[in-house]
Formats: sequence, C-alpha cells, structure tokens
Amino acid sequence: MSDSIAFSGLASSEQQALGTYHTYFNAFDNVVSILAHPDNPEYLVEMLQVLGIASRSSMTGLYLNDEQGRSAKLVAAWRDADFHLLEYTPTPFLSLDYDQYSLLADTLAVGMVLNKSLLELPLAEQMLLAQVGIRQLLCIPLLQRGELFGFLAFLNDDDSRARDSIELRLLAMLSNHVAQSLGKAKLEAEAMANQQRLRALVGATQDMVFELDEHGVIRHVWSGHPALPAAETLLDRPMAAVLPYELAHELIRYLPSILSGQVSKQFNCVLSQLDICLLVRVQPLGDEQKRSAVVLLQDVSALMHDAARKKTMLETLNLLEEAIVDLLPNGSLIEATGAWAQLRGIEPRSMTQDLGRSLCSWVFPEDLSRVTQLIEKQLKSKTATSERFRFLRADGDFIWVELRLITHFGPDERATALRGVLRDVTVAHLNEQNITHMALYDGLTHLPNRLLLDNEIHRAIDEAAREHRKVGLGFVDLDHFKQINDAFGHKTGDDLLVLLSQRLRDALPENALLARWGGDEFVALVPDVESQKQLAGIAEQLRLAARQSMIINGMETQPTISVGFAIYPDNAESGEELLSAADHTMYHAKHAGRNSVCFYSDIVHLKALGREHVAIQSRLSSAIRHGGLQVFYQPIVNARTGEIIAVEALARWMDDKSGWISPELFIPMAEKVGLIQELSEQIMLQSFAKLRDWRDSGLSQKLMINVSRSQLYLPTFVTSLVERLSQFKLRPSDVIVEVTESVALTDYARQMRHLRQLSDAGFVLAIDDFGTGYSSLSQLHEMPAKMLKVDVSFSQRLHTDEGRRVMQAIAQMAQGLQLDLVIEGVESLETVRFLQGLGVNYMQGFYFSQPVPCGVAELWMRLGLTGKL
Repeated sequence: MSDSIAFSGLASSEQQALGTYHTYFNAFDNVVSILAHPDNPEYLVEMLQVLGIASRSSMTGLYLNDEQGRSAKLVAAWRDADFHLLEYTPTPFLSLDYDQYSLLADTLAVGMVLNKSLLELPLAEQMLLAQVGIRQLLCIPLLQRGELFGFLAFLNDDDSRARDSIELRLLAMLSNHVAQSLGKAKLEAEAMANQQRLRALVGATQDMVFELDEHGVIRHVWSGHPALPAAETLLDRPMAAVLPYELAHELIRYLPSILSGQVSKQFNCVLSQLDICLLVRVQPLGDEQKRSAVVLLQDVSALMHDAARKKTMLETLNLLEEAIVDLLPNGSLIEATGAWAQLRGIEPRSMTQDLGRSLCSWVFPEDLSRVTQLIEKQLKSKTATSERFRFLRADGDFIWVELRLITHFGPDERATALRGVLRDVTVAHLNEQNITHMALYDGLTHLPNRLLLDNEIHRAIDEAAREHRKVGLGFVDLDHFKQINDAFGHKTGDDLLVLLSQRLRDALPENALLARWGGDEFVALVPDVESQKQLAGIAEQLRLAARQSMIINGMETQPTISVGFAIYPDNAESGEELLSAADHTMYHAKHAGRNSVCFYSDIVHLKALGREHVAIQSRLSSAIRHGGLQVFYQPIVNARTGEIIAVEALARWMDDKSGWISPELFIPMAEKVGLIQELSEQIMLQSFAKLRDWRDSGLSQKLMINVSRSQLYLPTFVTSLVERLSQFKLRPSDVIVEVTESVALTDYARQMRHLRQLSDAGFVLAIDDFGTGYSSLSQLHEMPAKMLKVDVSFSQRLHTDEGRRVMQAIAQMAQGLQLDLVIEGVESLETVRFLQGLGVNYMQGFYFSQPVPCGVAELWMRLGLTGKL
C-alpha cells in the first residue's frame, strides 16, 4: 500500500497530527542546520523565519535577559509580510521589563509556556500587544541549567490560531534545542575571550613564562628573557639540556613534589655566570591524567643589588628593639635587622633561613587577608600605613606585632620595594582585648552582651538589605528560672545559665551569634536565613538542646525554654523593631504553655505590636504625668476572725485605646524609662487621700505601700514620705512599707541604714517576696521588720510534701523571730486550712479578694470576710 493511500486512510485528527509532526521535523532539521553556522550574521533571523513559518505565526522574536535577569532585550525578529502588523517594532517591544509584566515574568520564571489570547492577558500585556495589532501570544522559555536566560515569542494578528498539545510539545522541543545552541555559543565566546585575555596578559609581562610536562620537557613558551635561550630553542626540549644548570637543577628537584602534591612553589635562583638573580614561581596544572607546571621567572637582580647596598645601613639599626625589614613588592623578605631574630625567637645566625620567604608565611591564617591587603594597598601609596596581626615564632607560639610600612618608588614611579618596622605589642594588645572583652561580653557566660549584639544586628541587617537576604532573631527565655533560684540558690542558677548558654551556642549554625540579654534571657541572631522553615529547624535544635538532662545539686533536671523568632524584613524594618517583635513573640510562647517555639508571622495580633508597644509607652508617660493611673486595693485578712487588718495599694491603668493594661507590662516599662518614682508618687498621693477619707469615716485598717529600689536609695525618701503623710494628717504608724527581700539585701549595709530610718520614723516594715533572696537568719534578726510576706511561689507548692515542709519551717522561723507572717497567693480553702494549722494568722490572695476599687475595699473593711473561713 502506498504512503498516500495509507495517509488518506487515517482519521482527520490523525492526519492533522501527522502533518504537524512532519512540519516540525522538517523545521527541526532546518533549525539544526542554521544553528550549526553561527558565523552567518543573519543566522538568528533565518532560524526565527523557520520557526515562524512552521508555527504559522505573524511574527517571531528572540529575547535574551540582561545580566541581572530583570529585563529581556529583543536581539532578533522575523515578520511575515502578508500579515497585518506594524512594519516597524515599537520601542516598548525592544526591551521588556519583567517587573511591568507579572504574568509573563512569573510564567517564564517557573519554566512554563505562556499561551494566551489578547483578552486573557492582564492589562499591561494587553496594552503592549495592542500597539502592534497582536491578538494572540505564545512565549516559550529558554533555560540553561534550569535558569531562565530568555524566551522565544510567537505572535499572531488574530486569535483563531489554536495550537494543540502536540504542536506545543514540538515547539518546546525546538526551543530547548535553540536554548542549548545559544548557551553553547555563549560559552565558546567566553572561552575564546579568556584565551585572548591570557595571551595579552602574558605578553604584557616582563617575565619569562613557560610550561613543563611531567618529564621536564618544555612544551609552551609565552615570553622570554634576553639572557636566556630564545623560545624556538627551548620548545619541546628537556629543560636540563637548554636551561642554565642552576635553574634546571632547582626545577628538577622541585618538579616531582609540585606535581604530586599539586601545590605551588616559589624560590630564588642565582645564575652565577650571568650575574642574574631570578625569583622562580612554579604553579601545577592539570589533573591525574595529564599534569604539567607553569614556570614564571622574574629577574630580581636589580633589587638584590640594591639590597646589598642597603646592608650597611641596616646593620646600624640592629641595636633597636624594633625589627627593620625590607620586602620585595610581592612581600618576600630580603633583609632584616637583628631584632628580627628576637621577634622570631631564633638565633641571629639562623636569620638567613628566613630571607627570601614571604612575610605572609609567618602571619596567623585568620590575619593573612588583612596583611595581604596592607601590602597591596601600600604599593600604591606614598604615605606610611600600619596593621596589627599575630606573628609566628620559631617555638610555634604567636605574638602580636604592629607593622608600619612605607614604599620605595623607582625613577619611573613604580614601587620597587617596601620598608617596614615590626615591634612586639603583645602586652598592650592583650590589655586592650581584656578591656574590650569586659565592655562587649557578659561576665558570667562570656557571651556577647547587649552592646555587641546591637552592633551585630545592625551589621547583619545592613548586609541583608544590600544583598536582599533575610535575618532571623530569636529571644530565648529559660522557663521557671525563678523557681530554680528559689529552690537551689543563685550560685546554682548561675551554673545552670553557663551550661545552658554553651548548649544553645553549640546548637546554632557557625555564622549565628548567641548573646545574653540579661537574667535568664538570651538572643540568637541568625544572618542569611533562606526561609522560616530553615529557621524553624534551628529553633527546634535550640529547644532540644535545652531539654537535655542537667545535674543540679546532685539532682537531675530537664530545663525548658520558650523561644520567639522574628524575621527581617518580613516582620520588621529595623533592628529595634526586630528586637521588639522577637521579644513579644517569646512572651507569647511563654503564655502559650512554655517549652515552645513561636514565630511572629504566626501570631496575627502581634503584627503591629512593636509600634503598639512604643505607643503604649508614650501613653503611659502621659498617664503618669497627668494622673491617669488608678489605685486598687487587695485586703490582708486575719485568718482566725476574717477581719481585714490592712489593704495593699496597687497601681492599675485603664488605657483609652487598649483598655486595661497589665501591671506586669507597664510597671517594668515605667522602670525602664525612668518613670517609676513618678508612678509611685502618684499611687501614694491617691492612696493617702483615700486613707484620710477612711480615717474620717471611722476605719482603722493600715495602708500597705510598695517601695522600689530607686526610691529607697534616695537620701531624702524617709523625710519626704513623712511630709506627705503630714499633709493628709496621717501618721507613719498608719502605713506598712513593703520592701522586697532582694532590694533589702542589695548593698546590705546601706539599705539597713534606710530601713532603720523608716522604723525609727514609726513605719511598720514588711519584707515582701520573702524566700527569693535567701537572707540569712542573722540578717533577718538585724532587720527592723515586723512582718514577712512569703512569696507566692511557696504557696503554689503546698500540694507537694516538700512544699508543705518548707512552709512549716518558714512558719516556725517567723514565730521564733516574733515576726508577723503574711502568706501571699492563697487561692483555695484547702490552703487556708493548712496554713491555719501552722498557726499562720494573716493571708492574702484571690481566694479572699482580687485587687478591687476603693469602694469595694471599703465594704470588705467594714464587713470583713468571715464567709471565706
């Protein structure tokens, strides 16, 4: 059966598909033939013509991306004269900015084909195509190693030209071949340009350069030396037969080790008969299958003769402790005074062994780049420069030296040598390091402190902004650290922080930084973050590292941490905002149950928290200065009678915009911004005025006020407090002054003096948060306090045997010292009954009453709380 009969027997769709294959196979052959001759200046247009005819396009174009990949330039185009398109290409078509055409950019970027009619395209693409009269657009990406470097455009002046999946696959196949051919041509052009640059570079040098094979035969000669044989004499000859004996002998000695070890070598060689001194550098080339070496000969005879003339001058400098050195422009040591031997820790007679070696061979590896840059910079400068680095001694130790260099220029203004002074600055440098370390590092954990962290955050963000990268920052807080301090003491707490800091640092990547923020908080700075998923893995490593078992006072424990991470620039625009976002995220993690990791982006209501925090702080300042705070009162109850013996004045704040603000937020905020004294003054004035009203109405309960550390430190505090009371016709005996145990123990002798002044003035003193400061019995005995307020952490542990035993011991101690005991945090009748059994009379907590407005407090004072007993 003939082909025509077989073809006619096919269904219409099959005939159409077969015709498509036939058309594009012919087109493929033509494209392959055209791309095989890139020397034809019109080969791209011819290729586009073949593609346009095969695809029945009105116009075809080849676009190639610029170096940044942000736009594509039309490098070739073909237009069918029979179609109704503009006869010229409008300017907007010549260069397409991807940012302006999002659909085109996004489709091509993922390697997909864009096949749309005019009305299916976004407005920007529609306006572009309408200028020419295009009704249908087909764009196929050109990829090289998966990266987009351009695309082929197929344009039609009507939208009736439908392309099925077969035709699109064939077009994609053709486009892939075009991409490969263009990529290959680009690589070949770059290789040819590199070869031309290499020839120009070697030809421009005044040095002799040739190549040796592994048998010592000279295979290539790029430039020569007038005193040595010509290139045609050397080529394809054994070096031992054509090179001077001294040079050939050295090359034969070094060549096997250079080729086998694949390391370069540099040495000096003197040709005695020619009175020439050569600096010889040998660089290995090739791989295991084919190895060779490139030899560069530099005539340094003039420099060596000049060095000899300087020898007498250098000898006069041998009495100095600083070493005077002469260097070649490449950094090689050609002369040094006797102090060089002292710096190196060698015998003076051994100094010659150091000559000819590069100064950089004695530089600590981490300092090498700075010394190299110093030499390179100095060769272009006529003023002296200096650098400090670590210098290798003969015994293997390093000392810190300071190098000052100045350049010697020849008549042609070219740098011919370097002269420098080296002096030992180890003692001064270590002293400076110690001072710097104290200023920038935490004394307990030796981690960077806030000052150094702040510098590193700004540096990381600046680099990220320039290079379009991300920076992760996480706040890490040790859960329940207060309880650890309460149970085991501050020494054990410090040991735990040191061990935890080591584990957290080991869990971070090498380029990350861990700093101690303060107390039990750390900050992890992770530059160059690719995604939140990567950061989540790092955060989980931190959490798992903290969970490892630790032995504390002979007991095994597994501490946990709460971690909050934020990312620049996704969550913040500056270092301060990034810190704030991470800080609040960490607190969210703690409130979510601790031992957890949270990300700023996962907490919707924290999106504007950084700015809101600043706004709240501003409104707090205004509220304090304009009397915007309120005073609530929490009763202290006699557990035997239900009588209210005193009420504690507590600050509360109703913000106009955010509602009730927790004191756990605004009290520390006031301390940080230095408004705590003004806040306390306002609370005192309000509570003293209310106490005066209560006295006038016949109530006798005392008022309990809290005193901060900054207030207690003021030398006039006691006098001012007495004067305030007298203004309201009150007496010191009407007030119980609460001082936390930690404040009372800070600067013990000084605080004791202030406490005695308060007691002598007639105030009743109460030690608040008792049990958290670990005061000794002798200190309690000396303190003029009448009342102990036991910290809430002790009442929260009464469900355990150990907690009950500790509370029993505290009660017995208070009874022995004849101190009134107030237990804070009482939240159940069961707790009340247990404490009554211990003989505790005074209690405070939510079981009896939360902090309430003055009216409710007055009602409790009149009626009592016998119903709670």
